[in-house]
Amino acid sequence: MTVNYKIVKESLQSSTNLSSLSDRVWESLHERRVLRLTCGETYFWIFSSRERDYLIIPKVYCSCMDFELNVIMRGSKKYCYHLITQYIAEVRGMFRELRINDELLRDVIIEVLYVGRSNTLRKLMMQ
Repeated sequence: MTVNYKIVKESLQSSTNLSSLSDRVWESLHERRVLRLTCGETYFWIFSSRERDYLIIPKVYCSCMDFELNVIMRGSKKYCYHLITQYIAEVRGMFRELRINDELLRDVIIEVLYVGRSNTLRKLMMQ
């Protein structure tokens, strides 16, 4: 898979503070904050920040507030920072992969969507 730099460039250009965003993306990539949770042949993407976790559907959806407000409601940009970071992480292989069972996957997704942070995920990352 090659990087579609058009997506990345458009996203970065639509940001009001380009250097700040690119620094955040770079830092997140190096800290391996993007996770791919694999269960059988199914996988889900999670962006794990210090305070919150976000469910990501690549190029389509992020559960963060910025996506809801600025991408969906205002239409002021095409992607949030988490989607940009996930995209680059996937293309460059700069993500962590956790293989988990159905029950753990369900628990993580429910916690991320309803609590905003998954303690189950954090325990798995420590193993």
